[in-house]
Order: sequence, then C-alpha cells, then structure tokens
Amino acid sequence: MFEKDDKKRLYWLMDQYLSGRIDGRTFCDEYYYSYDLEIDYETFSGVEQKVFTELSSVSSRFSEFREDIEQHPGAYFTEKELRQKIQETQEKLNRVEKNKGSH
Repeated sequence: MFEKDDKKRLYWLMDQYLSGRIDGRTFCDEYYYSYDLEIDYETFSGVEQKVFTELSSVSSRFSEFREDIEQHPGAYFTEKELRQKIQETQEKLNRVEKNKGSH
C-alpha cells in the first residue's frame, strides 16, 4: 500500500478496482482522497496529468444508484462507464511506459 500523497497509489487503486478487490464507491472515494486532496501535481508527467484529470472527472460524478442515473441523465457515470475509464486510463499509461522502453 502507498501513502495518499504518492502517485503510485493511483496506479494501485486502478489495479485494485479492476481485479475486483475494491468496489466503485471505494475506488472513487480513495481516488478523491489521493488525487484531489493529497498529491502534488508537479510529480506527474504530462500524460499522467491529462489522464488522471480525466479519470477524476468521471470518478467524481460516479453513482452506484440506478435512481440517480435515471432521474438525472448525463449528470452521473455508471459502474460500466467508470470501469471503461479506468481501463482506458491504464491502457494510455501502459502505452507511454512501453514507448519509453522502446527508445
């Protein structure tokens, strides 16, 4: 486990969620505590800053309640949309890492 101000914690949280060890609400809460409250954005690369900010936009408007989704179309993201965004974020970060290694 990583401290809340360590950007490695964001990578770990994505892994925990995608492997089913934590649920969407827990992911979003913990992501908020780390990304929005604790981490020094100066530690991010340009790509990390972009994709983590995009993920923050989705995670901050996640709702596990069907009623929220139905009553307020477009205001909240579903579990499926959250999972897709986390997978997309991981893929983008992995591509950057892979490209670094190929030079």
